[in-house]
Amino acid sequence: MIALGAGLRARGHEVVLCAPPDFQGEAEALGLTFRSVGASVRSYLAAQARFLHGGSLTSLRAGLRYFLDSIERQFRELCPAAAGADWVLATGTQLAAASVAEAVGARHRFIAYCPSLFRSPHQTPFVVPRGALRPWQNRLAWSATLRIFSGALGGVLERERKRIGLAPVRDPYAHFRGEAPALAAEEILAPPPADLRGEIRVLGCLLPFAPGPLPAKLEDFLGAGAPPVYIGFGSMTDPDPAASTRLLLEAVDRAGVRAVVSEGWAGLGVGPLSEAVIVVGPVSHPALFPRVAAVVHHGGAGTTTTAARAGAPQIVVPHVLDQFQWAHRVAASGVGPPPLVRRRLHAAALAETIRATLENDLLQERAAELGTRLREALDARPDPERVLLDLPARPEVARPAS
Repeated sequence: MIALGAGLRARGHEVVLCAPPDFQGEAEALGLTFRSVGASVRSYLAAQARFLHGGSLTSLRAGLRYFLDSIERQFRELCPAAAGADWVLATGTQLAAASVAEAVGARHRFIAYCPSLFRSPHQTPFVVPRGALRPWQNRLAWSATLRIFSGALGGVLERERKRIGLAPVRDPYAHFRGEAPALAAEEILAPPPADLRGEIRVLGCLLPFAPGPLPAKLEDFLGAGAPPVYIGFGSMTDPDPAASTRLLLEAVDRAGVRAVVSEGWAGLGVGPLSEAVIVVGPVSHPALFPRVAAVVHHGGAGTTTTAARAGAPQIVVPHVLDQFQWAHRVAASGVGPPPLVRRRLHAAALAETIRATLENDLLQERAAELGTRLREALDARPDPERVLLDLPARPEVARPAS
């Protein structure tokens, strides 16, 4: 969303980015106006770290608690921030966005990063820790998911809408989704179900893929030996980062590889390290991933897509929600093995999976081929800003919106 905001501003639009306070520094570094909306995601995930390792039901409960804790604050803080806007473009965590757009007279568009957020008998819901189900199973799963969703959030949504002068909504999911929602994912990697193609605008991944400079210490490490394996779990926190670090280091040692371990929000990399391992903070994935032998990650939308564009084999260790769908897409695309679920992860299995992945020539070829296809598709697709805002092909004749 920060990248989208920068792209919109470059086209002459006035942009206000409304997000949890965790992202203020990144937004303001690009010159975007930032308004803090909702509670800190990182603080919440740190407090609930054990739920991210406890299975789908426990993580779903933790997610619903976050939404219940946040939605009232979102309504209160988003309304003044959106005053005077022509558009409200929102992701799934901003549950007040559709109502606030209605209240201020703006158009609204929901942006998803994974097809599994869209209801279809051919699409497994994002809360189900499985890659693919049969259509009749998907229908049952969606029905149960939306009952839980409406039951948990419907009451607070109705109360907050009433407070700002809006009528109740009959279907909270349809309300949050809105009309003509957008999918910010690469169609080659994560195609939407065929029955939804007429309803969904496919934007492609919104992340900027231009590589940035890498730290000198990391550059030295990369040049000192064979391409390493990258290991990182992004924004997934950890109840015991020291134990998880020991697990990862043992797996690296068993596999006989070099490794770049990303600290992430889990704080991995504590304790003594061998010469075969380097620990890094935030670095440019577009610059790093083309230079590694494989990417071990949590299955986030951006990490999966960036690794795929780099042509790198992937080993996905899903923790929650749509990460299981991304893990399924990696395996189905032939660029990685079946996933290793985080709560059952152990060093021997990870080491064996790393070895098998690096020795699989066909997998390596498929990963390289997919990377080429994704890079070519990026050059051919239209600007996401134009697709999102219904702008004409010649943007210079369009009146900039806010």
